[in-house]
Amino acid sequence: MDMTGKALATICLIYLVSGAYAVSVGTAPGVYDVGELKPGRDYPFAFYLTTNSRSDILVTVAYIKIHADIYDQENHGRYTFIPKEASQEEIDNWIKIPRNQLVLSQNNVKDISLEGGGVVKAYGTVNVVVHVPEDAEPGYHAGAITLNPQMPSGEGGTGVVTFGVTRFVFVFRVAGTAIRKGEIMTLYAERLEEKKARLNVLFKNTGTVSVEAWVDSLKLYDKIGNLTAELRPADRVLVKPGQITELHAIWQDDKVKPGSYRAEAVVSYLTGSASIDEKVDIPAAVQIGKKQEPLPISVGGLPWMTIILIIIIILLLVYYFKED
Repeated sequence: MDMTGKALATICLIYLVSGAYAVSVGTAPGVYDVGELKPGRDYPFAFYLTTNSRSDILVTVAYIKIHADIYDQENHGRYTFIPKEASQEEIDNWIKIPRNQLVLSQNNVKDISLEGGGVVKAYGTVNVVVHVPEDAEPGYHAGAITLNPQMPSGEGGTGVVTFGVTRFVFVFRVAGTAIRKGEIMTLYAERLEEKKARLNVLFKNTGTVSVEAWVDSLKLYDKIGNLTAELRPADRVLVKPGQITELHAIWQDDKVKPGSYRAEAVVSYLTGSASIDEKVDIPAAVQIGKKQEPLPISVGGLPWMTIILIIIIILLLVYYFKED
């Protein structure tokens, strides 16, 4: 490449790099503790949006389910959320956001003093209302608000904008005693195909709050104690208090032989687990028998219907003459 070509390539690279820029959109505070709430009431609160953008940004906000990593630690700093006293019931119908689109602009910046201390420059305010139903489960609950920013049409010039976004998390507690507990009632197997069986684990929620449960591990041993299969399904099922639910594990390979096995199953529900050691029978594959041949449509050249009609006439004649 000659000097002219190198110069043009350098100019293009500088143009592309200078035309791309990153914009961050965050929340203040990052996590908000609404406090202890009573069923049958509405609880409004607000959080604020921040950004480093010099141009206007359109931000759409929406409720999303909280990530399960909130159950990984007990000490959360400025807010209280005790995983072993938490409910996992769905709360999306509890959350109302009166205004879910906001324009972040330099013209609307306000200095806001946060409850926990500190002052932030707020480019927008998101109002949220939590409606706690009368039948709400007790214990800690958590949710999140996702942010979807974009440049309004015609803004941002020809550059490429990369958004760095954080989500807003809120927690609250419903009055009452929350207990996360469950047990495995039994398990059984059913044959699906020649090389495929399904293990069904019956799990009962014996606590007072909904939990997400799944078969964390399931091991099968043959009659002499050899490990035959180890299944680790990942599907999670929401189980309400007092509910008995089937949790499934699929066994699919050439070793799916009929017979009796010893099964060790563990069901996890984030803050605890339940286990069982029980015999399970894998049924044999269903054999499809030989297709039955249909009856002939005629005998000796006479159709079946004609033969049946003749028999009926003979029976009537016998009956008639017998009466005489």
